[in-house]
Amino acid sequence: MIRPRLALVLGLWLTAAPAAFAAMPGQAGSAAAPTPIPRFERSLNPIALGGPARPGRYMEASGLRAAFLGREDGSFEAWAYPLKLLHDFNLSFGIAAYADPIPGAALASTVDIRPEAATVRYAHAAFTVDAIWLVPRHEPGGLVLLDICTSEPLTIVVRFRPDLKPMWPAALGGQYSYWDDTLKAFVVGEGSRKNAALIGSPFGLTPPEQPAHNLPDAPTQFSIRVTPEQARQGLIPIAMAGSVEKLDAAKKTYQTLLASAERLYCEQEEHYRRLREERTSVETPDARVGLAFEWAKVALDKGFVCNPHLGCGLIAGLGPSGTTERPGFGWFFGGDTFINNWAISAYGDLDTVRRSLDLLRKHQRADGKMMHELSQGAGYIRWFEDYPYGYYHADTTPLYIISVRDYVRATGDAAFAKDYWPSMRKAWDYCASTDEDGDGLMDNTRAGLVIETGALRSTDVQTDVFLATVWTEASAAMVDLAKLAEPGFVPTAEAAAAKARSAINRRFLDAGRRRINFAILKSGAGQAEETDWPAFGIWRGVFEPGHPAIAGMLDELARAGLATDWGARMLSRESALYEPLSYNNGASWPFLSGWAALALYTGGRPEAGWQYVDALADLTFLEARGFIPELLSGDRLRSIDAAVPHQLFATAGFASALMRGLVGLEETDEGLWLTPRLPAGWPFLRVRRLRFRDGIGDVEIRRRPNGYAVSVSNLAKPLAVGVRVALPPGSEVEGGGRAEMPLATVAGPKTVFFRVRPGVELAPVQRPLALGDRSQRLRVIETSVSHGTYRARLQGLRGRAYRLRIDVPFEVLTIEGAAEVGRDGAARLVEVTIPDGPGEWVETTLTIRLGRRR
Repeated sequence: MIRPRLALVLGLWLTAAPAAFAAMPGQAGSAAAPTPIPRFERSLNPIALGGPARPGRYMEASGLRAAFLGREDGSFEAWAYPLKLLHDFNLSFGIAAYADPIPGAALASTVDIRPEAATVRYAHAAFTVDAIWLVPRHEPGGLVLLDICTSEPLTIVVRFRPDLKPMWPAALGGQYSYWDDTLKAFVVGEGSRKNAALIGSPFGLTPPEQPAHNLPDAPTQFSIRVTPEQARQGLIPIAMAGSVEKLDAAKKTYQTLLASAERLYCEQEEHYRRLREERTSVETPDARVGLAFEWAKVALDKGFVCNPHLGCGLIAGLGPSGTTERPGFGWFFGGDTFINNWAISAYGDLDTVRRSLDLLRKHQRADGKMMHELSQGAGYIRWFEDYPYGYYHADTTPLYIISVRDYVRATGDAAFAKDYWPSMRKAWDYCASTDEDGDGLMDNTRAGLVIETGALRSTDVQTDVFLATVWTEASAAMVDLAKLAEPGFVPTAEAAAAKARSAINRRFLDAGRRRINFAILKSGAGQAEETDWPAFGIWRGVFEPGHPAIAGMLDELARAGLATDWGARMLSRESALYEPLSYNNGASWPFLSGWAALALYTGGRPEAGWQYVDALADLTFLEARGFIPELLSGDRLRSIDAAVPHQLFATAGFASALMRGLVGLEETDEGLWLTPRLPAGWPFLRVRRLRFRDGIGDVEIRRRPNGYAVSVSNLAKPLAVGVRVALPPGSEVEGGGRAEMPLATVAGPKTVFFRVRPGVELAPVQRPLALGDRSQRLRVIETSVSHGTYRARLQGLRGRAYRLRIDVPFEVLTIEGAAEVGRDGAARLVEVTIPDGPGEWVETTLTIRLGRRR
């Protein structure tokens, strides 16, 4: 939706309005009547999301220092970090024909959601009001800009409940509020007078008095009256500002917001234009995937915030806190940051990665353990001394070592490695100290938890597979860092890495049962629960390639025990411990879905990997527009009640799976490797503005009837890149070998063509996901071609018929396990009927005997 100059929001009608910026409306101390803010141009945003307002769905406007967290009915709560300024903000509208104002929620008709601002339209026969939520990039506050078209005088009633409370678990006392008729705003203060907020409008009418010594029991409100003539002149602002530096600082922000709405909007618009146009983007035949990736960049970018007491870093997620002071997970987390950094670095924002690492290094414990979480309210309390949450998790410290190594590898910044080396040594020493049983792996018994709740959290666990995995990789990462910072430490790190790798493969991999154990118990026995936690280790390569347990785990990641149509369950539905709404015992986690996809791509199961990426792309748009929720039911497609609607590592699950799975991005010391795995039917994949150190370039992989063309073009300094095209089963590279462009620094535009005889490609035919769905899609476990026969191992609901599109560039001698029912161009449509068998989900095999190539 476009906002041309002089057009009202959403461009549905035009009015005359001043083109030049006017003086600050309603400036404090002015005797003149307030003037609306002149309408200004809102540039086209190609990733804007819009549609009918859905009253219960999450909607957000946010910047570095503030956020409006609300719903598509126009209600929200306002934060100016670390303070919650208000909650239950809502508008109602009065005209002469109605005795009482009409609640805005009853009139909310459409929304227009952009990274820079979000708009709710209220539509009535007598008026239309577009409420634009603008939270600037750098200011601790925000604006609601009312773009009004009315046929008669209109009264807008602004209601809210003032808070002025710091983020949990901190607290302030003695809150009070009063109306300042000069500022035309409610002043909210507290007993120490160090913290303050202002909520008002230059057009605000003096409200009835309320108690000045405390906050009222009823909602606070003021009214704005607007004539049709005033509405034609411009935008009516409502401003809110907060400060931890007394009332004068809040006043300054309040005045800046009112005086500079156009500039502040343009700053946000420009920031997100640069994020869209200067960072990595992906173009595919499925426009939904590229759009989801653009919103993934936005969702992750909005998670980088600044706190006046603590500094800047990545929070875990955002969502309404209601009557509490917990806005989702809107505070700083260590492990989440390290997980999110794989996604953020994949689109080239290494400055955010570095700054997030800097914040966490400041809070490393004296013994080297890294922090788990840091509330934004910590500036008011003794967070680390008096509360148990700061160093709760076991996995955070080895993840820190891996994240620093990955940053150094991506940037080549040896000076950074040397600067961080003392912190790395402390982290190493801490990790090594937690090996209670001497097997070379960290132990939960000393390091702490990974699984926080539920039946999988057992006091009998010695070490779980994720902690063992991240330590195995962290010890190898220390080898790389020591080579740059302290070469004499290399033999120590190498010995530890070898010992850890040997132990994890010996103790966790069960060849006989083809499984990877979830944990090793204190008794030495393996805990055999099927979870998707081992997927991380398959992706990161800590398990021995070719081991039967790896193939078994890949089967489980593709099957319906762990896999739903919308993502991976943390615990298999076949477990006796499974609970579909349990946080750790059965809910579907998008971040774990990303790891499942990465494991499947790494393990040569691209069809199964794509099923996860495809689902995660859909999740970007199904609930909150542009944001993926923290977790969903294991039984049906709907987020659970406790889920945070904008959770960063949920979005990172999609972004990492797309970039590091489907695209196959991998940083090495020499440059980037791409191993693209194009889904069936995709004729091309373009990756724009890939970055490696000083190099920036575009890479395109395009199918031809007789092969693949790989093109590289530079946008700045030459990009060091290599490409290995992953081919469908049955493909043959003419002359033998692989479809590979060796890693090299490409000095100019370059295209390499690989002559390839095509292989067999299969894709289930399925309808789009919808909220409330139960899992029902056909699962593709594995495909292969051997000795002239194509086999697809499938799983579906017992007795159900599924259609597949299959492209077979061979003569088809026989088809077993399916019936051909039609053609789709050159491809065949076949129908597979799932046979009877034990359980709800049954496996079957599609077998095609192949003749000569066509």
